[in-house]
Amino acid sequence: MADDSDSQTVSRRDVLRTGTIASTAILAGCIGGGGDTLSYISRGGITQESEREVMEEWSEESGVDVTHQEVSDDSEILELIAASPEEFDFTNLVPAAFSEHRLEYDGELFATIDYGEIPNYDNIKDSWQDAPFLEGHDLGTFYYNNSQGIAYSTEHAEPTSWEDIMEPEHEGTVTLHDNAVTRFANTSALLDIDPAEAVNDDDLWDEVASEMEEFHQNTFNYWVAGDEWMRLLREEQAHLVEGWGGRTENLVEEGHPVDYVIPEEGCLTYSTAFTVVDESEMKEDVYDLLNFLYERENAVELTLGHRYPVQLEDPPDEITERHDYTDHPDDVLWFDWDEIVPVQAELESLHAEIKSI
Repeated sequence: MADDSDSQTVSRRDVLRTGTIASTAILAGCIGGGGDTLSYISRGGITQESEREVMEEWSEESGVDVTHQEVSDDSEILELIAASPEEFDFTNLVPAAFSEHRLEYDGELFATIDYGEIPNYDNIKDSWQDAPFLEGHDLGTFYYNNSQGIAYSTEHAEPTSWEDIMEPEHEGTVTLHDNAVTRFANTSALLDIDPAEAVNDDDLWDEVASEMEEFHQNTFNYWVAGDEWMRLLREEQAHLVEGWGGRTENLVEEGHPVDYVIPEEGCLTYSTAFTVVDESEMKEDVYDLLNFLYERENAVELTLGHRYPVQLEDPPDEITERHDYTDHPDDVLWFDWDEIVPVQAELESLHAEIKSI
């Protein structure tokens, strides 16, 4: 939560309400923290490669380098920052990580964002600035949205619903994410049940678990890394995949007959937001970099690089044509991760039990 007693901090809602942004707060060049390098930690892969390219453009202008550390997931990001907060300046997190930060790290790792330092953030749609995982705190600036829907071979399927991948003709051609929360959440979406309610209600839990077993019937494989499901589609071992739109676009670009759909019932989103490490001595430089990234042309360049839409106001075709693009946050599944994080062990146990059937 923002500290209203801090007269130096401008909350997101203050900026949006008044429309007043102090442009003099944006300082060019290397001015903060007494160093000439920012340390960025994220999940790596294609996404971080595209970020590296755009951030290098900022470095050329500012004279401040950005180092990139790649890790496997957001839990590892939090662990490393908690162990050595002085070694990192900023990161980007998915919704679950913000809950984990509150529940397991007492919400102390990241700084309250001074939105007045990032005037270009106003280029992001208001509805996405207030996406559910950012409501109630001022620790993040919305970055991009993605979704975990259905990637599929156009030569073998044309799904519009989660139910479609459970049809008998697809037996042995389905691969799902080997992730307990993803499986529970997307199954809940099919049933029009809030996952956060289901984990606290025995009847709803049993209903979701039963449907997860139905999903399992056609499944020949549970993938762990994104490269794995892409390979299975390339080699036509899989016809239907619980996957991501951005990665599907990469397959399309390679010439493979594949497509992607957000099921009509909705699906889990792993949208992300930038956040600033509280102990960073380079906050002014981080703000300057974020302001650069939220310039329209740079946001479009990021989107074209990693395929995930940065949700700009009046978005150009380069953004709306992305497989993951949705006009409004309501088009994907959101829920209270604070209810999910404490029961992940139980969800893992349920997932393992179903895989053993």
